[in-house]
Amino acid sequence: MSAPVISVESLTGRFSDQLLASADSGGCASSSCGSSTRPSDVDPAVWDKIKDHPCFSEEAHHYFARMHVAVAPACNVQCNYCNRKYDCANESRP
Repeated sequence: MSAPVISVESLTGRFSDQLLASADSGGCASSSCGSSTRPSDVDPAVWDKIKDHPCFSEEAHHYFARMHVAVAPACNVQCNYCNRKYDCANESRP
């Protein structure tokens, strides 16, 4: 009983091809991220505010960062940023 032998070259070749294909695809995995066309159901004034927002625009990901600043004791974002129970060594919180 011998196990099948798989060469390292065959593994790295397929994996690097997959990496190159995903790098050429544009980056953002979300299907709606970076869309430059305005959806028909969005008001033009609202679209002007959100088209360059980093949460909605792939191009804005390269220029702006997202940061959560809790301004209320009962924050409605519920990201657990302020809850120290979820703190770990890689996160430094105020």
